[in-house]
Amino acid sequence: MNQPPVDSDDCVLPPGTTIGPYQIERLIGRGGMADVYFAIHRELLRPAALKVLRASLASDMQHLQRFQQEARAAASLVHPNIVQVYDVNLDGPYRYIAQEYIPGTNLRQYLSRPSDIDQATSTALPRDQADAAATTASSCDGTSASPDRPLPINECLSILLQILAALSRSHRAGIVHRDIKPENIMLTQEGEVKVADFGLARVLLGDDPQLTQAGTTMGTPLYMSPEQIQDGKVDIRSDLYSLGVTLFHMLAGQPPFSGDTPLALAMKHVHNTPPDIRQLRPDVPASLAQLVARLLAKNPAERFDTPMQVIDYLRENRDRDLAAFWPEQVVPLPGVAPSDASRATIELQSKLALRRQHRRSRLLRTAVVAIAVAMAFTAGFAVTYDRTELPSSDIAVFRDIPRQETPRQQYLLALLSKDLHALDKWEAVGVYFPAEENDTNRLYVAQASLQLARALQDRREYTGAMEILDRLTNDGRLPVLYRALAQVQKAALYEELEEDDQFQRAFEQARRMVSQPDFPTGDRQKINDVVRRLGGRLARLWIGN
Repeated sequence: MNQPPVDSDDCVLPPGTTIGPYQIERLIGRGGMADVYFAIHRELLRPAALKVLRASLASDMQHLQRFQQEARAAASLVHPNIVQVYDVNLDGPYRYIAQEYIPGTNLRQYLSRPSDIDQATSTALPRDQADAAATTASSCDGTSASPDRPLPINECLSILLQILAALSRSHRAGIVHRDIKPENIMLTQEGEVKVADFGLARVLLGDDPQLTQAGTTMGTPLYMSPEQIQDGKVDIRSDLYSLGVTLFHMLAGQPPFSGDTPLALAMKHVHNTPPDIRQLRPDVPASLAQLVARLLAKNPAERFDTPMQVIDYLRENRDRDLAAFWPEQVVPLPGVAPSDASRATIELQSKLALRRQHRRSRLLRTAVVAIAVAMAFTAGFAVTYDRTELPSSDIAVFRDIPRQETPRQQYLLALLSKDLHALDKWEAVGVYFPAEENDTNRLYVAQASLQLARALQDRREYTGAMEILDRLTNDGRLPVLYRALAQVQKAALYEELEEDDQFQRAFEQARRMVSQPDFPTGDRQKINDVVRRLGGRLARLWIGN
């Protein structure tokens, strides 16, 4: 390890410093507990945001426990709208977390930019995953903020829905973020949103109460809930309050409260009624204004109970007063313009992706030759449905997944690679080799889609899994084998959800498809093998029949 002095918190690690398998390229942010660097994994050639605990805290047991808690909480969450944790480790004097690097900016900076910003000359430095103080538009103690620009309502909804998706995932895991604020919401130019920094999260399942009561409520006064300020006892409804403050900020260009001191601001959250958002911005739809008011209720019992309830509320109003603003897909955010430093980072990422692609292509060609004889089509399906596995386009690099020469090689790369993102590697098959181009692509995209549905089901993201399976069962261009496999998977999903009527219907449809006289005998055996691997009631009924 290339180790510079670490006797001062003011010491910034220089480029070229190695910590574990990572080589530091540059500093991208400084927070209260850690410094964050853009770094490269030397073996995988994968970029990462490397959060290194401050030297003065690394030897402090309380802060060290909090740092480790952050790692455990964040590492348990796998979702497209949550910054992914790659690695947590110790190297000499350094405690570090390596996590997904998000090129772009945070919502705090995006709000502070003028609406007529010149994208080509923007020089705002993205803080990425850093838990940094607010930028020039807000004071360093988080008590007051200069007016920002209000965002278009369709942008607000697109950002809001993605944050809710992240909070819904963390809620299912029993995790409260405790510090939802614009600084912790990362944005890309494509409009993707990722929630960062679960460092203040309280793990409700198996946590240490001494750790969360160590003399601080933790959080940011501009966005803290009344109960977090008063006694520190919070649940997911506290995150929804903070989300309400953030939504108010996006719609009005300013938070609902400000104060001369942190205490004065905190007391306003506890006692003062927030302004009516429509008094500040009359074009806000009534349902959205009602949502803001309910999220900002002082009493947690008067808010929504879960993020999913908020999503359901928004969907109920989708065809009403939100119809003109509803984002049918992620709304691009062209105002998220990277700085010069970020552009250099993106160029480096592209070069690394090409190097990874060349290296993986060589390794994959060797692997394909080695397994081609041994891997029959039946075995391929058996591996596809093994629960232990789960988790031609002009696009050069899709989410760090290198493009292969054929759809078969792309599928095998996903099948054999444990270090790639559990969901992205299956999506990459269809991105690089669109099903519409030819029948070969269609078959491999179908197999990858079955894998993706299984991965989503294992993560309890049932809606996404069912959408994929419905699409496959209704695709008349696919061979009946693939549609039958999708129908079997739907039955397994309904069994897990304990929806007996839907399970029986999917089971019977799958049986009818397989029982057709022209259904190939070999394919019937493949279905049977898959059902045995799925197990449960499905397997008992299927084999019994």
